[in-house]
Amino acid sequence: MTMRNTSGRRTSGQAVMNALKKAGAVDEKSAVGYEVLQKVRLTTPVLAYTIANLMEENVVVQTEDERYYFNQRGWNKLEWKVLSSYAFLFIIPAVAYLLFILISKLMK
Repeated sequence: MTMRNTSGRRTSGQAVMNALKKAGAVDEKSAVGYEVLQKVRLTTPVLAYTIANLMEENVVVQTEDERYYFNQRGWNKLEWKVLSSYAFLFIIPAVAYLLFILISKLMK
């Protein structure tokens, strides 16, 4: 993957996940070595930080023999976690606002 193929909107996480998907590394049997991830055009600290974060969320899994693969279930869980967090950012204020209006009307 080269920078010419990436848009300004692509994140480092997407670049890592796309590199693993492109290599066909989607389970332990098809896991690939670090050399595939080194082809992602990111600085070493950014690449290491991104892989570590994705591993923490179980999106990228490291095998016992130091190979890596993309875990779709981990990605789905992370996606749900983010979406539900954003939903709470909108739901809680809306409910609080409705309660405020209800209480203010009852007080009259």
